[in-house]
Amino acid sequence: MDASGAYCHNPNGVSYQRPEARGIGSVTGSPTSFWVEVLTEKDWPRLRDIRLSALRGFPEGFLASHDREAAYGEEHWRGEFSRGEWNIMLADDLDVGLLGVTRLPDMSSQECYLEYLWVAPWVRRRGVASMLLRRVLDRLRDAGVHTVWLYILDGNDPARRLYQRFGFQSTNERQPLPGHPAGNEEKMRLRLSSPQSLC
Repeated sequence: MDASGAYCHNPNGVSYQRPEARGIGSVTGSPTSFWVEVLTEKDWPRLRDIRLSALRGFPEGFLASHDREAAYGEEHWRGEFSRGEWNIMLADDLDVGLLGVTRLPDMSSQECYLEYLWVAPWVRRRGVASMLLRRVLDRLRDAGVHTVWLYILDGNDPARRLYQRFGFQSTNERQPLPGHPAGNEEKMRLRLSSPQSLC
C-alpha cells in the first residue's frame, strides 16, 4: 500500500485500505472482517488479556509464563507501553492477534524489534498472521524504519517459515535459554528496503 492509502494486493489475496481512525488499517475478507489497531496506554487491560490468552494456549511459544504475567498489576502493564507499541488484530470486534514493536533504550528510531506474535486458534490457517505482519511492516517502512529484528525459539518452524516469506534472514546469532523447552533462540533480521518486503 502506498502513502496515499490506495489499495494494495496482499499475498493472501485480500485487499485492505487504511482508515482515518486510530486503527492502522483494515482487511475485509469473507466471511469475517479483520483490521489492525494500535493500543494506547489506557488499553492496558486488553494487552493483559490477550497476552494471558496467548500464554494459556501456547505456553511453549514464549519466554514468559502465564502465572508470572497473571500476577502483574496495572503499573506493569502500563509500563509495557514505554517499551514500544502493541498492535492488535481484530475480527468482528474480537481481539484475535497480537504483535509488539519494541526498542531497546540505545536503539535508533530506524531500528526495532518484533515480539509476541500470536493469533487466536480459531482464525489460524486463514492468513491472519501474514496480514498482521504485513500491516505492521508497511507502517514501519512508512515511518522510516530500516531494520527489524526478532528472536525465534528453536523448533517454532511455522513461525520461522512465516518470517522467511517476509524476507527475514538468520544472523547466525544464538543464545541459550536455560530452563526453557526450546533450549535456544535465534536472532533474525529484515532490511525493510529489501525487495522481499515490498508489496
